[in-house]
Amino acid sequence: MPLVLSTDTLTSLRLAPFYIALFLIVGFQLPFWPVWLSFKGLTPEEIGIVLSSPIWAKIVFTPMIAAIADYSGRRQAPLVIMSAICLGLFQFYFFSEGFWQILILSVSIGIFFSSFTALGDNLVLTLSRTQKIDYPRIRLWGSVSFIVAAFWGGQLLSGRSADFIPMMLSAAFLFLFLCCLVLPEVRITRNEKGRKGLRRLLKNSDFMAFLIMAGLIQGSHAILYSSGTLQWQKQGIGDTTIGLLWAEGVIVEIILFAVARHLFSSFTPLRLLVLGGVAGWIRWIVMGFTPDLPVLIIIQTLHGVTFAATHLGAMRFIAEKLPVEISARAQGLYSAVSLGLIMGGGLFASGYLYQAFASGAYFVMAGLCAAALLISLYLRLSVEKLLH
Repeated sequence: MPLVLSTDTLTSLRLAPFYIALFLIVGFQLPFWPVWLSFKGLTPEEIGIVLSSPIWAKIVFTPMIAAIADYSGRRQAPLVIMSAICLGLFQFYFFSEGFWQILILSVSIGIFFSSFTALGDNLVLTLSRTQKIDYPRIRLWGSVSFIVAAFWGGQLLSGRSADFIPMMLSAAFLFLFLCCLVLPEVRITRNEKGRKGLRRLLKNSDFMAFLIMAGLIQGSHAILYSSGTLQWQKQGIGDTTIGLLWAEGVIVEIILFAVARHLFSSFTPLRLLVLGGVAGWIRWIVMGFTPDLPVLIIIQTLHGVTFAATHLGAMRFIAEKLPVEISARAQGLYSAVSLGLIMGGGLFASGYLYQAFASGAYFVMAGLCAAALLISLYLRLSVEKLLH
């Protein structure tokens, strides 16, 4: 008998490549883009400015782009347009010279690229309201793609000039554009309440408390992201082992995404956020005492909770607690405030904190998680009436 796939399965097969393409770009960019920027003659300070520019673009422009998506009532069409713009703009890197030209390009592309995750997640979550779409199992392909890209990118670059890096990324942006073309479209009916959605969200203290809580937990990763490798090298841990520690965290994240539907079926969105906050508090307290390698191997498994459970809690919070006609704007504000403003501020401060306290800076990160848990007490009492 021929294999017959359900409509829900076919929809999932159209969604997963989007995350593969998106995180292929991220997996190429994070490890290798600084190498190309240095090859082009940028100083470490200039490289830092270029790399941080998409974060600040996210804060300003993602809510605007999300508002346009809500106003249009569509999700795939904006993603197709943005992927085409990013692909076109990226080609100018092949002719760019000097800090200012590269910075202008980085900001221009960042305006659109920083909104992909928000609109892509919202597309999947909107479909999951009416179809049996398992968001975590679709999202895990992004994490798999990131690991493959980081490893495969190193293999591709072996023996090649750093000028090959833009070619890798250009091909990845083309792949993203093609994947956006095959995404399913959703059409959301606009209404009067939807037109004032951004104002309603910004004025709602419960929603803003949610943004801050999720942002504090995600932002608590700042010391690890910026100085974790430096601290491990200082402890005498080899580069290969450090690479395995990073990979371990992402692998646990993938496993958790794969089993999330069954493992967290009884969890409310707020309970998932609390789980992420408690795990973060424990993780950063332990990290603050500069643990040896055996303890590090154990504590790195908590990344699957501190990041993945928090992210899933935030996604379910938006999907279950907010009306669909303003969900893209809610997703955009989550991206801008929690993953942009708070995370960006944490990364900015992390260098100063690490310089002042070394591994003791992780205690500050534990404090962020403790603050998030305090906010959860407020949300537990008020979230049931959120915007409904």
